[in-house]
Amino acid sequence: MKEYKDVGPRGSEWRKWDLQVHTPASHLNNQFGSDWDVYVQNLFRMALTKGIAVIGLTDYFTIDGYKKVKEDYLANPAKLKALFSAEEIEQIAGMRVLPNIEFRLRTLVGPNRINCHVILSDEVAIRDIKENFLHDLTFTNQAKPQATAETHKLKVENLRQFGERLIKEHPPFGEQGDALFVGMTNAVVDDNHILQALQDSRFKDKFLFCVVADEDLPKLKWDSQDHHTRKLLIQRSDALFAGNPATRNWALAREPQYTDGEEHFLREFKTLKPCVHGSDCHGYPEIGHPCAKRGKKGHDCAAVPAECELRYCWIKADTTFEGLRQILHEPADRVYIGASPPVYYDEARVISRVTLSDGKGWFSDVSIPLNAGMVSIIGQKGSGKSALADLIAFAAGSWDPAEKDCFLKRSSGHLDGMKVTLHWADGHTSEGIVGRDRRPTNEVHYLSQNYVERICAKDGITKELVREIEKVVFHYLDPTDTLNASDFEELRLIKTEGVREEGNRLRDEMYAVIRDECALRDLIAKTPEKQARVKTLTEEREGLLKQLPAPASEAEAKVQEELQQKRQELTKAQQGVAAHKQNLQRIADIRTRTGAFRVQMERFFEQLQPTLREVGVPEGEWKKFRPDFPAEIEPPLAAREKAVNEAIAVVEGGEPPAAGTIRKLLAEIDELMKRETADKARQERTKQIQNRVAVINTEVERLNAEIKNVEENGSAQIATFGTKRLDAYVAYFANLKLEQQALQGLYDPIRERLTKQALLKGRELEFAIRWAADVSTWIERGAALFDQRRAVPYGSVEQLGKAANRILLPAWASGDPERIRTAFEIFMGEFRKKELPWKSYVRNGVTLQDVLNWLYEVSHIRLEYGLKFNGAELESLSPGTKGIVLLILYLGMDIEDSRPLVVDQPDENLDNESIYNLLTPYFRLAKVRRQIIVITHNPNLVVNSDSEQVIVATGEKQENGLPIISYNSGSLEENHPPETGMRQQVCNILEGGDVAFLKRERRYAIREK
Repeated sequence: MKEYKDVGPRGSEWRKWDLQVHTPASHLNNQFGSDWDVYVQNLFRMALTKGIAVIGLTDYFTIDGYKKVKEDYLANPAKLKALFSAEEIEQIAGMRVLPNIEFRLRTLVGPNRINCHVILSDEVAIRDIKENFLHDLTFTNQAKPQATAETHKLKVENLRQFGERLIKEHPPFGEQGDALFVGMTNAVVDDNHILQALQDSRFKDKFLFCVVADEDLPKLKWDSQDHHTRKLLIQRSDALFAGNPATRNWALAREPQYTDGEEHFLREFKTLKPCVHGSDCHGYPEIGHPCAKRGKKGHDCAAVPAECELRYCWIKADTTFEGLRQILHEPADRVYIGASPPVYYDEARVISRVTLSDGKGWFSDVSIPLNAGMVSIIGQKGSGKSALADLIAFAAGSWDPAEKDCFLKRSSGHLDGMKVTLHWADGHTSEGIVGRDRRPTNEVHYLSQNYVERICAKDGITKELVREIEKVVFHYLDPTDTLNASDFEELRLIKTEGVREEGNRLRDEMYAVIRDECALRDLIAKTPEKQARVKTLTEEREGLLKQLPAPASEAEAKVQEELQQKRQELTKAQQGVAAHKQNLQRIADIRTRTGAFRVQMERFFEQLQPTLREVGVPEGEWKKFRPDFPAEIEPPLAAREKAVNEAIAVVEGGEPPAAGTIRKLLAEIDELMKRETADKARQERTKQIQNRVAVINTEVERLNAEIKNVEENGSAQIATFGTKRLDAYVAYFANLKLEQQALQGLYDPIRERLTKQALLKGRELEFAIRWAADVSTWIERGAALFDQRRAVPYGSVEQLGKAANRILLPAWASGDPERIRTAFEIFMGEFRKKELPWKSYVRNGVTLQDVLNWLYEVSHIRLEYGLKFNGAELESLSPGTKGIVLLILYLGMDIEDSRPLVVDQPDENLDNESIYNLLTPYFRLAKVRRQIIVITHNPNLVVNSDSEQVIVATGEKQENGLPIISYNSGSLEENHPPETGMRQQVCNILEGGDVAFLKRERRYAIREK
């Protein structure tokens, strides 16, 4: 099997720390006995069994137990070999033991004395702890009137002598224990003296002062006389020794335990207080078993371990004292009290290790462990930072072969055959061989620098950026709100289908109103023509009557008069039959339309049935959803058709024909013509004139009726059409507002989460569905109708466009239907001026309907995705700020995507303040639930995001001109050796180096030189 060189540790990981394990030297309560070999065996074997990485060996007033274990056992290979197996010894060597001294303070809160702990670094010499700390402390031995109290140094022998004197003076003390026990029980020290002694340079940054807070601090009454005493102790504490969850929340200024807010807590107590905990064991069964129910009535840890409430202390750091100190800077995120650590990753989506083999001289065969949290890859330019990101993405099937100017493209051909393997935390692997096609499985989400730069282009909003944002929004929605859609676009169509159909109907209605109005206007426009036609027909009739041949006799005159009357009656009868036949055609049209509509209703019912089945409507109830006419429609149509046919038959006449019927009138006319003069020429002439006069009379009657209707009703109808037209136009926008509200509902969960997170520090990220109008395109379509050589409304097409932008655009963009109504009425004022009729400025062949259809067109107004950041529209932001917005969404919102997020240089073109204030809070938020691998050259991103692991890339040029790339890794708190520890490497490599760390001294405590 190929051997791989490990490039370094995985960085800060959650490990179990038991910071309060007493020893046989804890004289006040020793249940271990006096056999140190047995104690040490039980201590370490129990720690190994329970996975404890760091032990705080605790004694009252001394470090004798710590000294014994360190010097006589851990520093004595022969002793270890006698007690443990080789495998156990190797594991013990990986553990850390820290000294923890427990003091009883002089301070009283209520009836109880307060205890405190001082945890020291194992780098501090034992002799220094004893001689320069403990022996500098004193306890009061006795006092005399009008004299300073007599004090003794805090030494075991002095405590024993103190106990002996107390027993001699008060014999009942002797029943409690030996002299040392009594001395330790009664001795108290001053917390001021403790902290003064620790100011010695030997202890600088090498101790933590922790007050025991067993009480439930949120429930304490702070209005007692002990208020200030308690407050001072908490103020000067680095941390609290407490396993109570409510106390922990209080110490972190979290609601509901602390309701005045973090800023008030900091003013009152100076810092947030991390809480640490330990098993506080005094006997073997209690080692590594911090049960909150211990000692409570009815609970037995040994008998019913499943009922134990375990409160382990989990710390995410290197197992060093410097690692422990990180809880001061990250009191909420670096320490946790509970049965299990706060690990929320999907192991199948955490890369635990990357192995590189056959690197063609560019890479050694190496194994790169990766932390499950945030991994920051740093290095000088050309060092191979992005190379590792590209290789990870390639092996994960997430690298885009179309990417340009990336490592894999630049190294094309040189690395063919190199194998990259990803080892996932659940045990499965993924691999890619450079130079061979890798199936796109997208196992990581890779944001290469080129990709981010492309979708966050300088001008406007790219479709890719909108698509990515919509993807995040869709994934964040509650699954029940996605309506089983596969993506955002499909969901949008589903959510707006009804209102879009109504919009189409309103638009068609508006155009129908325009069509009917223009038809009426055409009728009105033709009134003079009709009046002229009536005059012409009247004059023609008068001329024809004058030409009518004079009858030869009085009898012939009477016949001609009767003929004229009968021919007039015949014309009317024939027109009546024509009207009836027109109604028959209308009845046929009704049948055709209702038949087609019935087919549509059946189709609708067929399409509805699957949905009814999905929502659980019983099949027997489906018929209630079948749309149909309320009654059978054929009978009334057939009855009406029969009646019309009967009316036609009546008018046409039967056998024998009745008076006034067509057949009767034709017979009467024929009979009268036989009685007319024998002069056939004159008879034919008379017939022609009479027929024509009959036609003229009928047409004049029709024209006069039309003219009368237009004169009496035309203006009112035109006004009604204008109102209907505008109402339909405004109704379209009211419906569009409903669509806007439906779409806005899709973004509300994102907006609410951003508000709840409150990480943007005064800046707002606003999602909106906004109204956009393409005025220029609309004006272009209108300009095509105009003859621009003539005067047009507003003077010219250019001025028309300016007026539209000034009057209409703000109203359209507002999305307020009534504001649109008002603005449109104002804009239309120029088109209604009598001195500028529409015909005067349109091209030949353009109708009024064409002009109105353009004016009331709505296709140029649409709803579009809108996003504002810090008050500025997304499209106006710089590419770097667009990148921030995109990352905020990926990090804070895209909670459904638990794949590792690999980001190449998100800090490019961004200033330190933007990174510190905007990006780092979201990196800190996201790394709790997904692995993040970021390539960066900005210290703010590395330090203030509290990266769990830092990987340093180093690139050197070989003699052949090709690079050789190597990596080493560690945690931010790794400071050994001092000159080349990971912390110092970060300072040396990252822009800003020491200055950036010094600004964050409270978080990472780099000491000024």
